[in-house]
Amino acid sequence: FVTAMMALFMVLWLLASTDQQTRQEISNYFRTGILPDGDLSMNRAAQITPSVIQASPTPAPPGEEALDEKAETAKQLMGRLDRMAAVDPGLADVMRNVHVQITEDGIVIEAVDEARGLLFDVSSAKLNEPLERFLHALGPALANINKPLEINGHTDARPFPSGARQSNWDLSYQRADAAREILEDSGVSARQITGVFARGASQPYMPDDPLAPQNRRLSILVKIAKPAGTKLASTDHVAPTDGDR
Repeated sequence: FVTAMMALFMVLWLLASTDQQTRQEISNYFRTGILPDGDLSMNRAAQITPSVIQASPTPAPPGEEALDEKAETAKQLMGRLDRMAAVDPGLADVMRNVHVQITEDGIVIEAVDEARGLLFDVSSAKLNEPLERFLHALGPALANINKPLEINGHTDARPFPSGARQSNWDLSYQRADAAREILEDSGVSARQITGVFARGASQPYMPDDPLAPQNRRLSILVKIAKPAGTKLASTDHVAPTDGDR
């Protein structure tokens, strides 16, 4: 009886010591296994950014199973990426520009280029060696997850010269298809890949700067279906632009 009363007083004290937002975030964590951008503390969130928190073993309510699966899959992928960087320092430059994001359609793994042409040479469909090594290391992890994949190539908005026989659409497709070949060589089944898409400059990573080198990138969507009638917020941005390289 004394233990039960002590537990009751502890619960009442915790409820009195936290605001409504914090209680809601704690509730969401036990349902989805994901914390917001901050570590929960009394009445505030400490400003750190955890990636993906292990999903709670408590069964999720109907409609949230897909979010649980995405969180667990994203955690597995990021664990794999961290181990890759730890054992292969040569991948460190690429890994700093790889982002894993949960979206409405699944999980997006995005390798973003920079001014040094780390992933691609300007106007070239050939994948540079650091990106090839990254894809060779990522392939077994994607094969193990065994979810449908979509591969998207993106370019910046720098136009090709007038009269050129190639466009940014061609270039973005060629880059995505080159990535497909490497992933298949690394263990991903051809049946697992459901599409290779040319996005050109239509979905810039830096919408305010269409010419930014970060817009040159590869994105791989790991498709995880959501239950019918369930809507999950997507953080993707789409801002059409003209042409690019």
